[in-house]
Amino acid sequence: MTVSIEKEYIHVVVAVIKNSKQEVLVSRRKADAHLGGLLEFPGGKVEEGELPEDALRRELLEEININASSFCPLIQIPYSYSDRNVLLDVFLVESFTGSVIPQESQEVFWKNIETLNDIDFPAANFGVLRALQLPKLLPITPNYSEDPDNFLIYFEKLVCRDVIQIIQLRSHELNDNEYLALAKECSALCKRNGVALILNRDIQTLNVVSGANMHLTSSRLLKTTSRPLSDQKIVGASCHNLQEIQHANSLGLDYIMLGPILEKSTFKDSVNLGWVGFSNLVKKSIIPVYGIGGLSMVDEEICIVNGGQGIAAIRDIWRGILID
Repeated sequence: MTVSIEKEYIHVVVAVIKNSKQEVLVSRRKADAHLGGLLEFPGGKVEEGELPEDALRRELLEEININASSFCPLIQIPYSYSDRNVLLDVFLVESFTGSVIPQESQEVFWKNIETLNDIDFPAANFGVLRALQLPKLLPITPNYSEDPDNFLIYFEKLVCRDVIQIIQLRSHELNDNEYLALAKECSALCKRNGVALILNRDIQTLNVVSGANMHLTSSRLLKTTSRPLSDQKIVGASCHNLQEIQHANSLGLDYIMLGPILEKSTFKDSVNLGWVGFSNLVKKSIIPVYGIGGLSMVDEEICIVNGGQGIAAIRDIWRGILID
């Protein structure tokens, strides 16, 4: 994916090298370096006139003696430190040739993805870690009232699937008591299948449902002044414009759902972004962005090509259960 790099940004490629054990390769920054002592992923500056992909291959060969044979974009992060601005062009490397041999006397080791901790990395890596730990698919339930007799049956069939890691319970039409009762049943099904449940309600509801995560509507997002849950929980938000994206970034949320892309939503001021509009706004986010709005499973790849983490889908997921 090609981006326009502003002159004041230092363009850096980052390689997240992943093995079959769900581990990634990290190194420790030298004590006398910028942000010394922290962990980092292999990579370095893109030279003038150099393509990011070519810079990635060069840096990996120079730093750790390997040739990347298969890699794809993971996330792009524009980040401002007090003394410099960087644009991280992050790639996921899933295969390479050669043996990892440090070429700069640096300490390198493999670390499980689930154990990656924000405090061990430079601040700009916050979004990189989220992109690694979040799946490509974020299912959202349709309204409970559309088919109350079968809702929990379909919900259980969905969370039983290996591909499902997280799911959001929406159902805005339910009052708080109705939603809470449904959330408790969905929570039990999610825990049984190792799936993270995200509730689309206020903090009071979440406090009653053990282990629940949180999604903020765009209106709740703009009223929120600090991250509402601890770093141990997942917190995301719906965004439709740059102002909302910037606010979500400032709160240190874990993901954004951005849209609508292909269909107009019920949000009164929303407009179809299209893929160009989506791609332009994604470049302003320092956390992963899911595309939403008229998307189906076949749109996952185009969403990723345009800088997204993946897709948030409702109807296509639910219909898939019925087809099965």
